[in-house]
Order: sequence, then C-alpha cells, then structure tokens
Amino acid sequence: METWSVHQLSKYAYPKLGEIAAQNLLKYCQNLQNKNLPVIFTLRHLSKITHTDYLMLRKTIMRRRELANYRMFSIRKRSGGWRYIHQVTKELFQVQQFINTKILQKIQPHPASFAFYTNRGIKACASKHCGARWLFQYDLKDFFYTINEKNIYDIFYKHGYRSLLAFELARICTTTCLPKHLLCYIHQQCNYLNLGSYKFYADNQQGVLPQGAPTSPMLSNLVAFNLDESLSKFANEHGLIYTRYADDITLSSYKKSYTKNERFNIHKNIIQIIRQHDFLVNPKKTRIIGPGARKIVLGLLVDGEVPRIPKETYKRIESLLYASNKYGLLETARHEKFDTPYGFYNHLSGLLAFIKDVDNARWRYLSNLFSNIENPFYKKI
Repeated sequence: METWSVHQLSKYAYPKLGEIAAQNLLKYCQNLQNKNLPVIFTLRHLSKITHTDYLMLRKTIMRRRELANYRMFSIRKRSGGWRYIHQVTKELFQVQQFINTKILQKIQPHPASFAFYTNRGIKACASKHCGARWLFQYDLKDFFYTINEKNIYDIFYKHGYRSLLAFELARICTTTCLPKHLLCYIHQQCNYLNLGSYKFYADNQQGVLPQGAPTSPMLSNLVAFNLDESLSKFANEHGLIYTRYADDITLSSYKKSYTKNERFNIHKNIIQIIRQHDFLVNPKKTRIIGPGARKIVLGLLVDGEVPRIPKETYKRIESLLYASNKYGLLETARHEKFDTPYGFYNHLSGLLAFIKDVDNARWRYLSNLFSNIENPFYKKI
C-alpha cells in the first residue's frame, strides 16, 4: 500500500473516490503503517482480514449478541469472594486475538507497567523495590470493570484509526454482560461519539472490559497510561520508585524514616491521583510497610538484592503437588475447597508459572511433580 500513488489508490482501491478523498485515505494508511499498525478501512474489511462473519461483528457492535458471545462463570478467590470470567466464543475470540497481537501488542505501555507485555513480568517488577525501607501498596478495585468503552475508543482513535472504526473496535472489545451487583459499572449514556447516519449502532450503555478476553489485559495497560504517568511524576518528585502490575500498585523508598504526617500526606496524594484517573482503591489491600517489617511485592520477598520466593510459598506449592500425586487431584481439590478439579489444576499450573519466572531450578523440580499428576477431568477435555 505504501508504494501506491494517490491516483492508483483512487483508481483501483476506491474508484468512486475523488482525488482529495483518495489523498486523505492514503495519509490514513501511511499514518498507521508508520506506527507498524495494520491498515483497516471498515468493519467489513476487518471481517475479511480475520476470516469472520460480518453480520456477527455488526450484531456484536449493536449489542445484540452479548449472551451469544460470552459464557460467564465464577471462580472462588482464595482471599474470599468471587472472580467472574467471560469465556469468549471461538469466532469473536479470533477477532479479539487479531486486535491484541496485531494492534495492542505493537503499542508501548508505560515503562512503570510490568504486566501483559513481553520482556516484563513479576520478577522484573518486584526487583525495582529490592532493599527498600518503605513500601506504599495499593490495589485497584474491579480494575477491568472500571475501564469502559469510551476509554477503549480513545486508545484506538488516538493511535490513528478513524472515529467510526475506533468505536466499532471498542464495542468488539467490551461487554455489557455482568452480574447484577456489578452493573453499576455499565455507564448509561453513550454520548461520546456522534454516530450521525449510523443510528443503528446507538445504545445507551457503555460496555466494560470482560475478564477473559485476550484484548482486555493490554487495553487495561494502555488505558492506565495516564495514571502511570501521574504516579511516576509524583514518585520522582518525592524520591519514590513507582511500579504497577495490572491492578497492583507499589511505591517504595530508601529513606530511613518518615514522620506520621509525611506518611499520611504521601498516602493521601496517591489516593487522590488514583481517583482523579477514575480508578477505585480497595481499602482492604492498602498497606504502608516501614523498616523492620517483612516486605513482599507481588508475592516475592524484596528484602535482599534480588526478589525471592518465601519459603512458605514454596512449601505450600510442594505440599499441594505431593498431595495431588498421593491422594489424587479430585480429593485434593475437594480438600482445598476448589469448585472443580479443573479449576484446581489450572491453579497449580499458574503457581508453577509464577515459580518459573523467579526460580528456574525449583521450577524444574516442581514441574516433574506436576507432570506426574493423574488428572482424569483434564484428559476428558
């Protein structure tokens, strides 16, 4: 496309376009290509690229396929409560996967963000706080659900996609299908875009990020860019180090001591910045940890030169694997109060991935134990 002249574009690609319209179209293409992003002209073009049904995409954008596109189920959290997962149907997943790999992964997140992006991770994030004397830690409540359709539209529009297409991409990546007690996150007005002649898209509800869609993690990173920028600026001004891993925020300091008033002011300003960017703080997971106390970031001890796994974490994982081999996956899952053995199996798999990122030698030993587990439920799948 970049080798085409305006005349060729108007003659072959869009023969009904005039010279000026073709020139604008060419600029649109070149702008996206300069950013290493795929050129997408329309929703129908997107359906061709992803080999998916155009009507399925259009009905998705009209919010007429919410129940057909997602199967929602809940997983009990170890800390209490439930986590709601949206399992995406195969065809929509295919489109979301394309958007994630070809668009979102090409956009650089903030340097202080360490989740959902290549060459970053838990260990790299925790290492930023090694040897710190003070930790200020915060958790963003209902992180994905506080990010709405308008936020997503802004991401696509900002990076060069035309207004209508940015709206359509935002609708593809969001949902209005939530449990009743979370419907408060569905905004009731969709007036951020003048749809003009596209009134069939009009809907008075703004969707939010579904937890389970391949696009949601990276979109949450990109939407939180301004939050990262503000907290990084605050950290630099106050001699702090700032990182964010998904919904986990940590600021650390090597300062020997803070007065009670200084700690309060730092805490108050951090909360204020988070709220200014339309995110919510979970007060139950807010901590200020001072000298002499045990310091853990993302499950890793940061009291030395490098992050390390606490002994109790390693022993717990080893005991779960040992029990699963000795008593069977079904019995161990029941004893650990998991709803399904498949959920427990995935939990073990996640723990091993966590170990691998930090301690490869221990991971090899635990991985052997894991591979010996007989999992009849998994075999049926």
